[in-house]
Amino acid sequence: MRSFGIVPAALALAIAAGGCAHQTTPQEIADATTRAVYDADYGRATARFDDGLKAQITRASFGDLSDRLHALGAYHGLKTVASDPDRGRYDYDAAFDKGTMLVQIRLAASGQLEAYRVSPESASAPR
Repeated sequence: MRSFGIVPAALALAIAAGGCAHQTTPQEIADATTRAVYDADYGRATARFDDGLKAQITRASFGDLSDRLHALGAYHGLKTVASDPDRGRYDYDAAFDKGTMLVQIRLAASGQLEAYRVSPESASAPR
């Protein structure tokens, strides 16, 4: 009868360990940040920004970007258009009801965002 207590404890430990093993991908970071900007959630959007990037953004520019994204309709997610993992650079097309925006990020080795840029530029624009 004691073995029944061990099985749930082992199962709970295995689930917890599996949950910790998940690595957040650059696309997941870019998507979560873009969704937070779209939702006008400043704290959530800047949560992964390094100190240098946080210093560059104002609440006014943040609100302006959120408004520009909303003008394109509902947000549908990101599609990878370019990546350079060695330099931590990733480009995505963000899809909306009425068009796309180019989302470019640069990730530090720590996983923090060193750069986050959203523009109406073509995904094939030079970097």
